Amino acid sequence: MDIQSKKIEFIKEILEIDSPELLTKIIHFIKKEKNLITNVNEVENGYNSLFNSKKTRKLNFINDFINLENEETIKKLENLLWKNNDFWNELSLSQREEIEKADLEILNNETSDYETFMYSHRK
Repeated sequence: MDIQSKKIEFIKEILEIDSPELLTKIIHFIKKEKNLITNVNEVENGYNSLFNSKKTRKLNFINDFINLENEETIKKLENLLWKNNDFWNELSLSQREEIEKADLEILNNETSDYETFMYSHRK
C-alpha cells in the first residue's frame, strides 16, 4: 500500500468519527508528531552541519600539515598533539621514582649483569 492509499484510508476513518473529543485528540496527536519530526530534522541537520564543518577543517589541516616543510613547526605541532599521550603521564609517582632511580644507577655505572642480579634477588 502506497502513502496516498494510506492517507485516503485514514481520511475515511476520520470521517466516520462522531466524537468531537476524539477528533480533538487526533488533531493534537498529529500536530505533536509533526513538531517532533520537525525538531528531529533540525537536530539532524545541525549535527550534520557541525560534523561536516569539523571534518572539513580536519582535512584542511591534514593537507596543510602534509605540505609543511619547517622542521621546527612540525616538532611543535607533534609536541602539542602528543603531549598528553606520553606513557610517563600514566605512571604512578612511585613508578616514576623507580625509573629515575634506575636511570641514576645506569649513569653512575651501578648496574650489574642479569646473572648477578638474579642471584642477588633470590630468597
